Amino acid sequence: MRSWRFHKFGTIRNLRMEEIAIPEPADDECLVKIAYAALNPADRLLIMGLYPTHAQPPFSVGRDGSGTIVKPGKSGRFKKGDRVVFLRSIIGISRDGTLADYVSVPEAHVAHLPDWWSMADGAAGPHALLTSWQALHEVAKVKPDETVLISGASGGIGMGSLLLARLKGARLIALSRSPVKRDKLMSLGADFVFDPDDKTLVKQVKDLGGVDVVIDTVCGDFLSQALIMARPYARICIIGALGGIRCLIDPTRLIFKRLQIHGIQVAMYSDAGVHQAWQEIIGLIQPHGTKVLIDKIFPFEDVPAAFAHLKAGPMGKVLVGPMNQ
Repeated sequence: MRSWRFHKFGTIRNLRMEEIAIPEPADDECLVKIAYAALNPADRLLIMGLYPTHAQPPFSVGRDGSGTIVKPGKSGRFKKGDRVVFLRSIIGISRDGTLADYVSVPEAHVAHLPDWWSMADGAAGPHALLTSWQALHEVAKVKPDETVLISGASGGIGMGSLLLARLKGARLIALSRSPVKRDKLMSLGADFVFDPDDKTLVKQVKDLGGVDVVIDTVCGDFLSQALIMARPYARICIIGALGGIRCLIDPTRLIFKRLQIHGIQVAMYSDAGVHQAWQEIIGLIQPHGTKVLIDKIFPFEDVPAAFAHLKAGPMGKVLVGPMNQ
């Protein structure tokens, strides 16, 4: 089978398409024929050797995807031909991932494709929605009358957070540098959209009354601004650090506002926990036919171009596929 693999840590240029053997699943695993894979910024960090936990190369990245069961495991939960998506999983982190024709994955990390989703939707949705759900529902416990600010709102996690927060009835403030993306975010349900580089950003948000929840995929210097914009008892959920890992913050703002800062990591779900979260998400989004926005789909042969597009800042998820056509 074909697999995009890297043999040493470094740049995306280290990725090479190779022919390797189709994996043989263990008894508690299933073999999935991949239809689509989705890229994440963390995939690039893993290839660079900067991700906190990872296997030693060679292996392929890709933790998001959709596909068809070729060989089910022993649990009886799936049968051959079932269309599935991947939830929290070790694939693409400590073993071969979805940038391949086939992947072997623990059955406990797989769920049936929602019936109103295409295979492409199935690759784009679960990781973004599960991460956003962990932040909004389980950690921040957002209420309908609260205000949620989303940094990096045009990315996959931003899209997931926008969709879920809107369905929960929160007032939404989205941040994006692009005028075109800001218009799109308004059309997707944001109540206010601002440019994070605008020097009046903090004042504009405070004039709206501040925020109760921050979904932050940027971190860096933005975190210090978030503390200023936050209302008392606000919850700040840090999901990524695209703006850098260093930031100077004023701890007295944490103290006198009683703010909470949480790290969000979907891989920390237990097997039972991720399935419970997924069922709760499905229950919320199914009546609305919700899908995560897909920015662009690249052919399997053009994975390096797909990573370049991801780095440039897409509006939604970047996919690779369809494979096995």
